[in-house]
Amino acid sequence: MVQQADNDRLREALSHYKAGRLNEARAVYLAMLKQQPHQVEAMLLLGIIAYQTQEYDRALGYFQQVISIKPDWPETYNNLGACFWEQGKIEQAIAAYKQAIAVKPDYHDAYKNLALALEKQGKRLELRETHQRGGSPHQSGTAPEKLEKRYQEALAHYQQAISWYQKGKKDKAIALCRQALLAHPGHSKTVNLLGVCLQNTGKPAEAVSVYREAIALNPQDMSLHNNLGVVLCSLGHKEQALACYEKAITIDQNCADAYYNAAKIMEEQNRRKEAMAYCKKAIAIKPKAEFYNQLGIYYQGCENLAEAIAYCKKAIAIKPKAEFYNQLGIYYQGCENLAEAAKQCEQAIALKPNYPEAICNLGMILQEQGKIAEAIGQYRQALAIKPDYPGAYDKMGTALQEQGKLAEAIACHQKAIALKPDFAEAYNNLGLALQEQLKLQEAIGYYRHAIALNPDAAMAHLNLGMCLLLQDFQQGFVEYEWRWRLVPETPEERLGKSLWDGSPLAGKTILLHTEQGYGDAIQFVRYAPLVAQRGAGKVILETNRALRRLFTTAPGVQEVVVKGEPLPAFDLQVPLMSLPRILNTTIETIPDRIPYLYAEEKEAVKYSELVRTEGEVKVGIVWSPSDKAPKKRFCPVSLFLELSQIPGISLYSLQKEHTDILDGAPIQDLRELLHDFADTAAVISQLDLVISVDTAVAHLAGALGKPVWVLLPFSPDWRWLLDRSSSPWYPTMRLFRQQQPGDWSELFARVKSALLSWSGEWSVMIRK
Repeated sequence: MVQQADNDRLREALSHYKAGRLNEARAVYLAMLKQQPHQVEAMLLLGIIAYQTQEYDRALGYFQQVISIKPDWPETYNNLGACFWEQGKIEQAIAAYKQAIAVKPDYHDAYKNLALALEKQGKRLELRETHQRGGSPHQSGTAPEKLEKRYQEALAHYQQAISWYQKGKKDKAIALCRQALLAHPGHSKTVNLLGVCLQNTGKPAEAVSVYREAIALNPQDMSLHNNLGVVLCSLGHKEQALACYEKAITIDQNCADAYYNAAKIMEEQNRRKEAMAYCKKAIAIKPKAEFYNQLGIYYQGCENLAEAIAYCKKAIAIKPKAEFYNQLGIYYQGCENLAEAAKQCEQAIALKPNYPEAICNLGMILQEQGKIAEAIGQYRQALAIKPDYPGAYDKMGTALQEQGKLAEAIACHQKAIALKPDFAEAYNNLGLALQEQLKLQEAIGYYRHAIALNPDAAMAHLNLGMCLLLQDFQQGFVEYEWRWRLVPETPEERLGKSLWDGSPLAGKTILLHTEQGYGDAIQFVRYAPLVAQRGAGKVILETNRALRRLFTTAPGVQEVVVKGEPLPAFDLQVPLMSLPRILNTTIETIPDRIPYLYAEEKEAVKYSELVRTEGEVKVGIVWSPSDKAPKKRFCPVSLFLELSQIPGISLYSLQKEHTDILDGAPIQDLRELLHDFADTAAVISQLDLVISVDTAVAHLAGALGKPVWVLLPFSPDWRWLLDRSSSPWYPTMRLFRQQQPGDWSELFARVKSALLSWSGEWSVMIRK
């Protein structure tokens, strides 16, 4: 009964050991020793565990206890030698290996380890004798006959296994590998092939056991440690895998594959500098195409796309693989060289026509070029090849959303999530599509789900912030700060000064700086006087050249500097769009005093002659934002042209781009006069009303205190809030909202009616 109990506990411990649960195995063995202090099997395996966890002194103690009880176990001497080797005690290792061979003259692994130790000590003559006695039986005809026979039998099985593996018959290869290992246990090439076969047939846990058993017999074989690491990595045991790779490198510092494999785990652990150093070591040892490609990926992560492109091209020079061309296309896309990016993806597809990832990437490039229909065609082609491709469904959803096909877009994102439930980006994109339908609570839920899956998902945080800002400034502005995770450098990094936190300035000089679009800058420069009131000694404003003259009229600003020009000395800095959060702005406390920007008087007088009309309402119009703006903000100019049919109305185009359509139209085109926003302000000062889609001109008219009507898409930008026709930001502004996505005609019917009424009231006012 006692023997049966021991066997059961040994099996339990061995099961833990093979599964990599070393602490659990150790606990069982220690419990056995507590009851039976001379249980040699438990002692031996405790020694092996201590060796594998690099507790070499403890391992030596266990092995020496085993030898004192069972001096005829050759494996114990071999393991003892391995411990001495790890401690650098090579002479003691040699003695232990010789003792193992004395007990078992045909012990191949002990011969091999002895040969390694003798070579390290420079004992060439003794090394040669060791080879002749059996250290390399496949190289010597004088090895013991029994060992030679077993080796040849194992070699035959191994070669047959390779043949079946190459034919795709992995089960037959596995059976032959097992036969080979019965004849020659621990043969590293056979073990490695068996491990690969087991992993490829969905049996990685068995592969781990095979590698561990082989390592116990041959702890100095670096290939076994490296391949064990590969399997452990596939099982998600990254730390254990990394330890295996490091062990392989310790055994053989020229193990390029181990450096490469370790680098990939280091990258996942955000240890990029170490990963790059290891990858470069791998290249120095063995300049493989895969290594160059991987180093390019690391440089991409560092946002050094020039280096990424250079290393990817080196990979292609060695091996022109479709995957490398596809990767090169991604890098060129990141550089905004879309034509070259498309060319590389097309080359990848030419080499590998049924390559869904490259086809999908080509779709993304076409989408970025504004070729939405062509992009959708590529996504559909990728899905025809790979129907379970979540990335293609997600990207197609974003393209359909650009076409205004929200129901189809939502279905695509939902399909992507069904295929990949942890797809954070798809949850974020689904949130965007739902937000376009003004299903805000659902959208917020999906943004939060994306963040739960990936807490560092900056875009999901930012989208959550902009969705919250439609109804909750306090939470929304906090999330809005995540925008700084999406740019190459933060203001602190660019300017080298701390962010102002709202505390009293006590005479310090503060730099306000603009970001993003012109409209944002115009909207938030209103906060400059509030900053000055916090005790600033001086308020400097850094902005774009087009805004410089206009912003010299902003109250609270003592100096305006153009971005890119040398900055004067300052103590603190703050982006304009962070001020609402820092100053705890609510809808009720928005600083809405207007005007807070002014037209230069001499410029205004100059333009008064150009826009003078007798008795007519002078209306400035803008129908198109910048090309980079969301397509939903663009309005057909034909609808604006209908306004010219209203009696007593004169239209003036304040549009800088897309004005060719005005040829012959009853609209005065002022674009040649509008060199910067100060010019635009001077023109607006001479108009009676501005009607604009969501553009910087709309903000400017509001900041000047001019009557302005803003035409909004169904799902507006956060600053326009919801369900109201007025703006808390601009008292003279009136908001016209689409009732259905994309329906400008119904909106313009209301605008025309309002303009008829407004012009009539204006005429009465003029007559008075």
